[in-house]
Amino acid sequence: MTATASERVERVLAILPWLIEHPDVPVGEVCRRFDVDRDDLVRDLETVFMEVGVHPFTPDARVDVVIDDDRVSVHLGDYFRRPLRLTPEEAVTLLAAGRAALDGPEPPPALAPAVDKLAAVLGAAGERVDVRTGGADPTVLAAVRRAVEEHRVLTIDYWSFGRDEFSRREVEPARLELADGHWYLRAHCRTAGADRVFRVDRVVRAVVDDESFAPVEAPDPFDFDPSVVDRSIALVLGPSTEWVAETYPVADVVDLPDGRRRVVLGVTATAWLERLLLRLGAAGEPTDADTGASLAPVASRAADRVLQRYR
Repeated sequence: MTATASERVERVLAILPWLIEHPDVPVGEVCRRFDVDRDDLVRDLETVFMEVGVHPFTPDARVDVVIDDDRVSVHLGDYFRRPLRLTPEEAVTLLAAGRAALDGPEPPPALAPAVDKLAAVLGAAGERVDVRTGGADPTVLAAVRRAVEEHRVLTIDYWSFGRDEFSRREVEPARLELADGHWYLRAHCRTAGADRVFRVDRVVRAVVDDESFAPVEAPDPFDFDPSVVDRSIALVLGPSTEWVAETYPVADVVDLPDGRRRVVLGVTATAWLERLLLRLGAAGEPTDADTGASLAPVASRAADRVLQRYR
């Protein structure tokens, strides 16, 4: 009976650790040890490990399977040889999921030792877990928390990542939340005259004012408002740049005949646009979505400024 896709993946994942420990082993020996047909083994290895790795799939970030002269070897990129680094939130989520799976029917034998190791690393062998979040200044975080609890106006000096500049803001704090290992403050910004979300580790100074205010419902934290964009840009994305559409909110997506995709996304600040174009390099074919003008000169000017700083 033909194996399903999931069964084939499970089979390869069972064989992989042994192959890593035994490089340059005859294909026949692998087949005998794991009771698998030779054609099935070769097909599975060639299929499962096609373009396996992490972006941008350079040799140091790929898994390669080499079958040569009837012998097979698996080469792990440097990325996979380094210990996996999880954010505190990711680690706690993984620990909770592992413990939940242990309570389910027939948990895998290897799961319990893995959960125990993760719990030991987190200091969560008991019921208590110590989670260290973000890089926010404790003094700033305490001031923000006090302003939220007492409904007091807060004055902050804030670095805007998108605009690459500092500004002083007067805000009415609504709620303090933790997401992706960072503290975020939802607030109404009096300076901007609109609801905003501030990442607390980008606040360099916070002063709780004497003025209080009537609390209102907190704004949604990460909603994208297309009305505040400075301009719209169009990008043509291929396999190496598909991450853009998965990372940022896009206003329009069109599949092109050559397999690539044209996306339109809003830009709220030139500094953010320059950073994006520098990451894309020669890829993306960036243009102004309204005029069709090439944005290559924007990237060139930004690259020139970066080079000047290093000279």
